Amino acid sequence: MLQPFSRFNTRSRCVRVPCVLALGTLGGLLAVRMGVPLPWLLGPLLAVAACSLLGMESGLSDHVRKAGQAMAGFSVGLFFTPQVAERVLALGWLMLLCSLCSILASVAIALVLARVGGCDRGTAYFAMLPGGLAEMAGFARQFDANVALVSLSQTLRVVVIVILLPSLLLALGAQAGSGGPGVRPEMGYGMAAAGVALATVLALALQRMHIFNPWLLGGLAAGIGFGLLLPAPLYAPPLVRISAQVAIGTALGVRFRWSLMRGTRARFLPATILATVALIAVNCGLAWLFSAYVPLATGMLATAPGGIAEMSLTAEAMHLAPPLVTAWQLVRILLVALLAGPLFLRYRRLVPAAAQPRVGSR
Repeated sequence: MLQPFSRFNTRSRCVRVPCVLALGTLGGLLAVRMGVPLPWLLGPLLAVAACSLLGMESGLSDHVRKAGQAMAGFSVGLFFTPQVAERVLALGWLMLLCSLCSILASVAIALVLARVGGCDRGTAYFAMLPGGLAEMAGFARQFDANVALVSLSQTLRVVVIVILLPSLLLALGAQAGSGGPGVRPEMGYGMAAAGVALATVLALALQRMHIFNPWLLGGLAAGIGFGLLLPAPLYAPPLVRISAQVAIGTALGVRFRWSLMRGTRARFLPATILATVALIAVNCGLAWLFSAYVPLATGMLATAPGGIAEMSLTAEAMHLAPPLVTAWQLVRILLVALLAGPLFLRYRRLVPAAAQPRVGSR
């Protein structure tokens, strides 16, 4: 097999990491020129994923993803105002109801994925639950499911949603650009640097407390604090928003390794993509059903079973109520964290023992 990155992979990490980040930035610039929706997230993701599948060893630290989450959280947190908080609280019942329906739908789809994708039902269960990658991989390890397949499926689901949903929203007439940067002035880079520094401090504190997704939550807390204290609403400067998208897109792209893809059954990847599309359809149906309470485009993003950071960035880029989307995603992630274990124990009793993962087989 051709190894185009054999020489590159022998370089030290201090050489490879800047090159990979430069590749992601170049992918973003190309996506902007091509008019791709959400270019600074999709461009780096696709460019880095393509090279990673060709054998590139990035050496990228997880700190890049964490930094992207902190910046994304800070940028979205600035949108929170007392009026927004009041609306989020008023829609709390709807967030809980839709999140519960989404979780139950993912469990039903997991049964089909296990049959069509050729994996055991325990692995399919944690692969389809719309939770965070790290949390679902932890549950998979705890209940002896296939951690590699769960991680791959969770990553693939987020990527499919980030690729499909913005284009779908634009096709349905969502107007990306209304309510954008022209509505509020941008803060200076000095103030933004102070905000990101505060986000980092808060994230480290949350991480020590073993709070889930601490870097995004730390950024959100810092952004909300700035948003409530500033005399007038401000928008995060472009460099912060773009850096967050490039960091997260690049971190997603490096997860696609040929060695991991080669170790899966041929039908698992297409089955996961189809299962993701089915879950998107269910959640879009929920968004349509409750469109009297939340506009359809915003509801589709809010209920989408993607990652919190990715959906928040998409909402911000398309100017579709980022605080509402973020709060909705947080409610679902919290429900998944609370219900994943107990629900799996009941789920396991309903399936034949032969279908369960075997100890030592992972």
